Amino acid sequence: MSVDPQPRNPRLVNDNVFQIVTWTKGLGDPHAWPDRQAFLDAFPTETNVLFPVRALHTRKGPVLVRVYSNDDPIDGYAFATHERLCIAFGLDKITGENHDDMLEEADSLCLTELQDYEHFVDGDVYRFEITDKRGECVETARDLYGEGYARHVAQDTLDKHLYSVAMDG
Repeated sequence: MSVDPQPRNPRLVNDNVFQIVTWTKGLGDPHAWPDRQAFLDAFPTETNVLFPVRALHTRKGPVLVRVYSNDDPIDGYAFATHERLCIAFGLDKITGENHDDMLEEADSLCLTELQDYEHFVDGDVYRFEITDKRGECVETARDLYGEGYARHVAQDTLDKHLYSVAMDG
C-alpha cells in the first residue's frame, strides 16, 4: 500500500449524495446561487436536508467541517434532496416514522463525504496492488481516502484473494 501520487478529488469523481455549496472561492461544488439567501429560497427544508458547514484552514489547505452550533460561523451548506436520500437509503419516502433515523444516517453520510474531501486535501489517499507469484497484478485499487480505511480494504482484498487461491487448489 502506498500514498496515491495522483489522487482524484472525491467531490469530482465520486457519486456524492450531498452537494456542497459555499461562497468561498475554491471550496465546495460548482453552483450558480449568487448568495446564501438565493440558495435558501431555492431549497426549502421541507423537501431537503441542509447541514451548515464552515471552512477550516489546515496547513495543507482549507477543508469543510459540519457546524453543530448556532454560534459557529457558517460558510455554506451540504445539502441533499429527500428524493436523493430515499434512493441512497432505500426508502420509498420520508415519513414521520423514519425521519429521525434518516436524519441520523444523512448526518453520518455527510460527515463521510466531508472527511473524504479532507483526506484528499491532506494527501491522505492511498492505492494498492496485489500481485501473484509471477508478479502479475491480480487486484488493484486507488482513491482510498484515509489510511485506516485503505488498510482495511487492502487486507480484505488480500484475504479474499488468498481464499480464492486456496479454493482453486
